[in-house]
Amino acid sequence: MKKKSNPEQILIEQIEEWAKKQKEKAYLVGGYVRDRFRRRRTRDIDIVVEGDALAFARAFSRAHRYPTPIFYGKFGTAMIEIEGIKLEFATARKESYHALSRKPQVKPTTILEDLERRDFTINAIAYDLLEKKYLDPFNGKKDIKEKVIRTPVSPDQTFFDDPLRILRGIRFASHFSFSIDARTFEGMANNAHRLSIVSIERISDELIKTLSAPLPGYGFSLMEQSGVLGLILPEVANLREEKRDLSYKELFEHTLQVLDNLSQRTKDPYLRLTGLLHDIGKPKTFRKIDGKVSFHRHEFVGERMAKTICERLKIPADKTEMILLLIRYHLRPHLLAKEEPTDNALARFIREIGKNMKELFLLAESDLTSKNKRKVMEAQDSLKALYERIKALNKKRKLARFSLKLDGFLLMETLGIPPGPQVGIIKQYLEERVLDGLVENKKRALLSYVKEYHRELLGLNADSIQKKKSESAEENIP
Repeated sequence: MKKKSNPEQILIEQIEEWAKKQKEKAYLVGGYVRDRFRRRRTRDIDIVVEGDALAFARAFSRAHRYPTPIFYGKFGTAMIEIEGIKLEFATARKESYHALSRKPQVKPTTILEDLERRDFTINAIAYDLLEKKYLDPFNGKKDIKEKVIRTPVSPDQTFFDDPLRILRGIRFASHFSFSIDARTFEGMANNAHRLSIVSIERISDELIKTLSAPLPGYGFSLMEQSGVLGLILPEVANLREEKRDLSYKELFEHTLQVLDNLSQRTKDPYLRLTGLLHDIGKPKTFRKIDGKVSFHRHEFVGERMAKTICERLKIPADKTEMILLLIRYHLRPHLLAKEEPTDNALARFIREIGKNMKELFLLAESDLTSKNKRKVMEAQDSLKALYERIKALNKKRKLARFSLKLDGFLLMETLGIPPGPQVGIIKQYLEERVLDGLVENKKRALLSYVKEYHRELLGLNADSIQKKKSESAEENIP
């Protein structure tokens, strides 16, 4: 019985038939060929044509009634997307680079010269669709088998021409669990400074892709060893410090362990980025008094530093908000797990964290890196018990979706005050009273409270709100 072809193979067979009909030399190249040898399936197919790839793609698309290709004339490429499969057609090309740019000047060439200009040997293998044979001039198949990242030509030339390839090589090593050839790694280090000509968007994209690796700590270790990390994420590189004493964990190694721990719990690269950044405030807050080491308020320092990083890397606003919140509160689950917090204290905590409670506890669990397994298991059990209690309380009170059942318009009407900051201050105070269990979150109960304590409410300011937050729930109404 003939084995049924998958959609990618059917498209490849159609391209092969079309190449024969047009008498064009066409080749499978790049990641699709590489992943064939890795026994991985991919839905991105790259085709190189020794001719006009744009005309080839246009005619192929019309012949099979596929969507009109998207053309990128400057690079001689065309892309067709068919049911989630991306076909990219490119003219075989040579590239030349200007020292101050990674954007090449291109001209048509042969398939062998096209393979020579590619980033790594594992991506410099072609399959001749007409001759049905592989072209492997740089022993890429051997490097795939031996799990090695290597450049086809001089590493210095490869990375000088396009320094983004440094991050791509590290990303491939991290995703595939490959090592990097010594000469290639030396070339990465020699040309790390060239990353200054790469746009921050491309750098950020490679960082996020590396964070998506099964165990991304390896990739960031390679970045640190090559000097790349100090250029693109100096705040993280600074965690690698001279060990001042043996009374606390080595910060950089701890951070990579947290990152890998977290990566076993979530595939979200932005949550993983939080793990990478969670302790960046520690070097600035290191203190040693009477033989005791502390990093007092490092979470707040780290939050401010992370804000700068997220802005620099152009991280989406909603992801930045989550990252900053989790860094600010990453110690709180551990502290609460050691105490016996009241329901009101947990209610306030739930309101502060909101929808990111699960992510916070994933980070907290991942932050347990002691070599004492019993100690780690006990701490994990305490965190799990606390999380179950929080879930039960939230289900009962619906605190994560909490909103005051008294709007600002009715509040202004009842107190006879105009719109302004005072309305927000009074609403915040009423929320605190509700969370402390001192008044029900019902319109009638809140209106009654407002009428009874209107004088005190009108005298509130921002400082008094902060003071009330620290008062215990047993204190009297103002």
